[in-house]
Amino acid sequence: MSEPQWITEVPLIREAGPLWEEATHSPFLDAAAAGSLPPEAFRRWLSQDYLFAKGLTAFQAIVLAKAPRECHRALISGLTALNTEMEWFEAHAARLALELEIPPHPVCRGYTDFLMRCAYTQPYPVLLVVLFGVEVSYLVAWSALEAKGAYAEFIERWSSAAFADYVATLRALAERYPHEAAQAHFNRVLEQERDFWRMAWEG
Repeated sequence: MSEPQWITEVPLIREAGPLWEEATHSPFLDAAAAGSLPPEAFRRWLSQDYLFAKGLTAFQAIVLAKAPRECHRALISGLTALNTEMEWFEAHAARLALELEIPPHPVCRGYTDFLMRCAYTQPYPVLLVVLFGVEVSYLVAWSALEAKGAYAEFIERWSSAAFADYVATLRALAERYPHEAAQAHFNRVLEQERDFWRMAWEG
């Protein structure tokens, strides 16, 4: 699946400049698409992305608590999907005999710390933008890849129509509640995404 057509219409993305490209393209993704991803890089990504998902769950629970009622359906569905995703990670880790209860890499810790600082200090319009930034960058990163080879299952999971629909809903919520700090926080998410891909590739 290619990226949704509406991506180029999002002002937050247009105003992010080169950060958008940096957050959604990486040697890690290129290698996954080519089937040449080193096993150690895949294992590092799997374990750290699991730890990130745990942090994102806590962040999103606070967003739910702060957000207006009309946001709840989308946020609850997102939390349900996150729980399913963590179970999916756990199943893959068991198959690979990969330990998941490990200290997070400093880059992963920095990303989840950023999310939690935002959760406790920022109003819900900013939190909706942060959540949208996390999910839309992930959607576009994986949607650029052809679902084939050893990592087809992973590519399909994060480029699916259902995930794209969820991200479109988050976009609508973020744009419904504009905030002067939106762009700065969106850009910060993209910096974190860029650094996470680099960590997964380089260690």
